[in-house]
Amino acid sequence: MKKMKVLALILVLALVATLFTACGKKEDVYPSKDLTLIVPWNAGGASDLIGRLLVAGMEPELGVKVSVVNTPGATGTVGMNDCMLAPHDGYTLIANATPYNHGVMGLADWSPKDWDFFAAYYVPGIIAVSKDSQYKTFEDLYNAIKANPDTVTGGTAGAGSSGFVNMEKLKAADPVFGNYKHIAYSGGAAAVTATLAGEVDFTPQLSNEMIDLLRSGDLIALAALTPEDLQLDGVDYVIPSIATFLPDTASVLPCGDAFGLMFPSDIPQDAKDKLEAAYLKACETEAAKTFASEKGVVLQAMNLEQSNKLRDETAQAVDWILFDSGVATVSPEQFGIERP
Repeated sequence: MKKMKVLALILVLALVATLFTACGKKEDVYPSKDLTLIVPWNAGGASDLIGRLLVAGMEPELGVKVSVVNTPGATGTVGMNDCMLAPHDGYTLIANATPYNHGVMGLADWSPKDWDFFAAYYVPGIIAVSKDSQYKTFEDLYNAIKANPDTVTGGTAGAGSSGFVNMEKLKAADPVFGNYKHIAYSGGAAAVTATLAGEVDFTPQLSNEMIDLLRSGDLIALAALTPEDLQLDGVDYVIPSIATFLPDTASVLPCGDAFGLMFPSDIPQDAKDKLEAAYLKACETEAAKTFASEKGVVLQAMNLEQSNKLRDETAQAVDWILFDSGVATVSPEQFGIERP
């Protein structure tokens, strides 16, 4: 009888150990719970639209839901800091453009290499005005900026945003662009709306933030910040490259940014692999392809290695422009970014 009791106890303990191990293994499989996507900008901008599209396409592959939280502030830094402070386990993602300038702008102490990046779309910059603007051509706008320093206003999503950096790159090629008066808004969509309302004279923001207004004719594109002329679906005219008017600007083109998803670079490799596979699947969906034509952007679908290479090249090229112009307060060298 005593032996039977001992044997029964052993069997019970073995069963408990088996169940515990099975449960442990289930919890260790990534992802075992829902994810959170932080959009560090207001709703409606490039980061928000692209981030929501991608995670919707990733959910079937991951087998979990991804909740989206908009946390704007400090040119995207507030939301990115929230992600960096969360556990680095792959359950908190960021939707944003290439993470290259927060450190040199003095907004954060992390470097571009602290983020792994998925570059899903390339979004070109466009210089646009309201249909009621006094500036009917790019030459009109350029000559006014040249003749009236600090008078002609341009709206962007703030220092360090894509629209702001577009102007800094143009200024590096042609100092006249330093004459405009910068007005910062809470996001790209807000800057475009301000241009439409006549609060500012122009915006150098991104194509997908203004595409519907370009199609309706409420905004007029004066110049594309691309090496070649730009034709957008639904816009009944070709947008001339800025290099057509100012050949020296060709050296800094294209002016725009890659947008997609990112996460701290030290998350577990298994999580990286599964996120990359789900992201690449999302880029193959009809929704992702349709978004490109509808929003006037280019579907890149770069993998992790390609995206991180783009991240590093962008940081090297643009951070030094920002530092040399005095906009960036911290030398790129402090983040291991060598001068080109």
